[in-house]
Amino acid sequence: MKTAALPERHPIYERLFMRVSFAWVVLISTPPTLNVRSLPAPNGFARIVDLTFLTDASWLTACHAMLLIALAFYIMRVLLWVALPVALFVNVSVNAVINSQGAIHHAVQIVSLVLLVQTAACYYELWLRRRDPPATGALEERQISWSQQTIAAAYFVAGLTKLIETHGAWIFRARFIGVQIFKTAYQAYYDHLDAAGLEQQLAIAQFAASHGTLVALIAGMGLILELLAPLMLLGRWWGLVLGCSFVAFHLSISSVMQLSFIFHQLLVLIYIVSPIYWIVWIMRGIRRVTSR
Repeated sequence: MKTAALPERHPIYERLFMRVSFAWVVLISTPPTLNVRSLPAPNGFARIVDLTFLTDASWLTACHAMLLIALAFYIMRVLLWVALPVALFVNVSVNAVINSQGAIHHAVQIVSLVLLVQTAACYYELWLRRRDPPATGALEERQISWSQQTIAAAYFVAGLTKLIETHGAWIFRARFIGVQIFKTAYQAYYDHLDAAGLEQQLAIAQFAASHGTLVALIAGMGLILELLAPLMLLGRWWGLVLGCSFVAFHLSISSVMQLSFIFHQLLVLIYIVSPIYWIVWIMRGIRRVTSR
């Protein structure tokens, strides 16, 4: 009895694009240098493992070199059962050190989550191989599928959490987002003592405070988008429309609140939208039309 394998739905050029792009995202989301001396408030993985060795520049350099080698193996599909855990460990550890300085941000967590599920898919495939030989491309298709599900789940959980934590009143509370924009603007100013853009941010905050209903409407659209995230998994056209909608939503939030969540945008583009597929699709369509 043969093990059921995921069908091969992504051409080889698309899979190569995804591997190279994701490796680049992992690399840029893992800083090669850290300006820290200690871990005053251990957070996340740092609560389980003593990561103070990463405050030593030599150890951090060694870890970064290991990450580069692991990502090269990942792109070439060589020794994945070693390369993926190494990349996951370095990425999670370095960002745990950053989050252990007393202030926490979750902009990079989605990258670590996708790395985690791809590692899990790799070891799941090894477990399946005990009985049957793997189908061509089965592991990579599983990694892509699990990555897509993780991205969709991250957005859906974010929307669901907003509703649960506010007892369904999140849209109403979003009317007061102008206060948060004021806070973000002044926080950025006092962090760098750079007044560039401060006046514009304060103007946006004033507009948001004065137009609470409009802000609530926009926030409601964002919430609906998050709750619709699982629909991205229904097919390429769903992924294209909803994926581009998420990127546009992030860009609008970035211009207002300076919260870009760039890694969310990149992962949506890589695994949900997959622009390389649509570029090839358009080129083939043009070729068919011109050949006629």
